[in-house]
Amino acid sequence: MSYAIMPYAVNLDGVTSMIGSRSEKLLKTLLSGWARDLEDYDGLRDDVGQGGADVTSAQTALRHMVMGEEYDDRVGFIYAYCLKIFLAARADTDFLSNNGWSGMRFGWFETVASELKAAGVDFDPLDLIFGGSPVRLPPTGGFPNIGHLGRAEMPAILAKFEGMDADMVTEYGALDAIRQIESWLRTCVNSNRDLICYYH
Repeated sequence: MSYAIMPYAVNLDGVTSMIGSRSEKLLKTLLSGWARDLEDYDGLRDDVGQGGADVTSAQTALRHMVMGEEYDDRVGFIYAYCLKIFLAARADTDFLSNNGWSGMRFGWFETVASELKAAGVDFDPLDLIFGGSPVRLPPTGGFPNIGHLGRAEMPAILAKFEGMDADMVTEYGALDAIRQIESWLRTCVNSNRDLICYYH
């Protein structure tokens, strides 16, 4: 099975202002605008054996998040997917191109990390997906993985790529994948936004 990194350039202050806002208008907008996504999330819940009337649905989880209500720790992954709805609902969120990190297996992280090291760049791509959510969520059990790089820390990370010896990157596709990470960082730095990455 193949997976992908889903990278988002995000105005994190804007996203966090929505969570716990207790806005019925916002909740209605999200429930209607992303009804199909919520159905898909419930399908995931059922696929992993977490279905049933006593288990929180995606619609209810979304309500918990907007209204500041208690979360159901049994289905942390549902809240993680619902966070995507908050990202998508904002006009200042951009989904970034990920062709260098889609249709991949987990070993690709190790391959690219090795190529980065050979090229003189001290950065582990796993940091993109293992940093955890920037907002409080129940544990997801790695389904999905979420990583976050804050706008204050990214200029220093981006600077590491500037001295890269691209000639030392020899694995097919690795240079494109590296340049793509660099482009994500640059986009976020230039627009003063955070980077949130999902891996699933």
